[in-house]
Amino acid sequence: MKFSFQHRAFYCYLGMSLWIFFLITVVYKYISVGEETAAVKLPPQEYISKSDAKFKRIFLKACNPADSIVRGSEGVVDSETWLLQGILVLTRHGDRGPLTHVKGGDKLPCDTVPVSTLLKSYVEFVSNASVGGRAWWVSGPGPFHNFPSLPARAATRCALGQLTHSGLLQMLTLGNILREAYSDKLGSDMELSGKKDTGVAYTTRYRRTFQSLQALAWASSGGAAAAREAHSVAFCFRDCACAAQHVLARKINTQLKTRLESHPAIKDLIKKLSKVLFESQEHIDADVVRDALLAYVCHEAPLPCVEKTKKSTKDKIPRRKQRNYRDMASRNLLQVDIDALNMELDYINNQIDFNNEVGRKARDIIGKYYDSKDRKAPLDFDAQMEREKLLYYQQRYLDNADGYEDVVIVKKNLDADFNFPNDARMDTDFDEDYREPTPENTEDFCIQKEHVMSLFAYLEWSFKQEMKNLNNRRRGLLHAYGLIHNIVQNMIRMISENKPKYVLYSGHDKTLQALILALGLNSYQHYNIQYASRMIFEVYRKKELRDEFKFTKRKAIAQDFYFRVVYNGDDVTNKLSFCKDKQNIIMKVVDPTDNVKIYNIYLCPIESIVRFIHDDYFASFNASNFKDACSIYGNGKHVI
Repeated sequence: MKFSFQHRAFYCYLGMSLWIFFLITVVYKYISVGEETAAVKLPPQEYISKSDAKFKRIFLKACNPADSIVRGSEGVVDSETWLLQGILVLTRHGDRGPLTHVKGGDKLPCDTVPVSTLLKSYVEFVSNASVGGRAWWVSGPGPFHNFPSLPARAATRCALGQLTHSGLLQMLTLGNILREAYSDKLGSDMELSGKKDTGVAYTTRYRRTFQSLQALAWASSGGAAAAREAHSVAFCFRDCACAAQHVLARKINTQLKTRLESHPAIKDLIKKLSKVLFESQEHIDADVVRDALLAYVCHEAPLPCVEKTKKSTKDKIPRRKQRNYRDMASRNLLQVDIDALNMELDYINNQIDFNNEVGRKARDIIGKYYDSKDRKAPLDFDAQMEREKLLYYQQRYLDNADGYEDVVIVKKNLDADFNFPNDARMDTDFDEDYREPTPENTEDFCIQKEHVMSLFAYLEWSFKQEMKNLNNRRRGLLHAYGLIHNIVQNMIRMISENKPKYVLYSGHDKTLQALILALGLNSYQHYNIQYASRMIFEVYRKKELRDEFKFTKRKAIAQDFYFRVVYNGDDVTNKLSFCKDKQNIIMKVVDPTDNVKIYNIYLCPIESIVRFIHDDYFASFNASNFKDACSIYGNGKHVI
């Protein structure tokens, strides 16, 4: 048939379309086959899949990756009416390695450096500041002398309790949020270098909190911080020694064990997980297992397995030697950190007095590590941690305690309070000489994501029981009193002296948990502290009062000022136990970042928290002050 030119063009286009469609179909089919082949090659359960909704929620809640940290209602107040007087920020450090030795921990990818322009800029800042040696914030004498400013990348890839580069990025992201929310209102007053008295920074003497503080300070103010040491995880300052805390802690631990005994399936699961995760089975605890699992979950590492072991000659070895072999193996993993610890030795040596009564008992305890004739001898990790705990005991505990307690008992209490990386192994020094060896594995067992979800579900339920526990609430009140007292003092200074403008506390999950209990927040979402969590106290006064102060020469009083509390971006002011009355100011404010979302903002009178700390804080103890609340059980015969 003969076709016109138009018909031939039409059929040409039609043929080309069919041919293109055929090519696309073939290519798509090839890609699909390739993906299916790859899926077949991947062993089941070898890689943690975040496609599962429940497992992904665990990942986001527990790990809090940097890309999920976003600004919430920080600084979202009607700026035409209210003037920001200052902020107080409490944070938990960023992502870290586990606190207990994990099998194959040196193979976990904790040292992976995320691809981030922000992280790269901070690393360059630290490098430039350290060209002539150490950066200024660690070069001078003091508790942080020669502390590394960046996480180490050593042979032990997942170092015990050390901040990771992912954790560093989390804190930098958090610092960015603070800068966006407050820099235009506070300006240069957010500086923490110590040159101005408008900014104050506190941190515990841990590398992870110190490094987290410096990263957050740089991202929020553009410079490093002149850090002040907090001698306790609780930031208790002068209100630390409290024997009632240990009585309550024992009660809480007993209740935790009873709770676990009532769930035999979970207890059995914890035992199985422990055999896979740990070298030693002497300490089986749900929270310890959770912490070890986070090292895998948060770093997207394959979940571990354990294979059946063959009969060995282990039983022929005396149990005492078996324990010594385990200790030697454990300490080999810590060698990468010993050199840096020994750099702090001189500072500690010069402060411990081994000639008084406390010093003699301390010397007896650490005698196997310490040679009095050679105080410059290098110490291993265990001896260093022992020395630090005993130093704190000698300097702080005796100054505040009413009666003298045995140094061994106090040391055990400090082990629990300070959560040193080797706490789990410290108590073994005071137990019997011989222990049952770790049982052999009689079956193959692989940790699966269903096991992780079961354990986390149990812990979520357990945390909710803790929130209702009166003993836990009371311990939180005692634990957090020194911190809340310091916060209120700084608030009053912001009112009366107009400084400091920016107070930063770099702490731990226990720091925030105690504070949350003391403030009366009763939600599990608040009590389950993520990495890089933040709680911010914002202090405000009305702008119109400026003219009143100027023309009437009236001084500002507490009734003129208000505050709000923002926890991980959410305004929780109206949930505080002392801010639920009609005196609160309520307003609706549009989100300044997208102009769509509307926040319900609450402002609580500052006199409410002042009255709470002075009049109502110890009501549940039937006491009026910290000392009476702590001594309410007397010499131990009375029970709270």
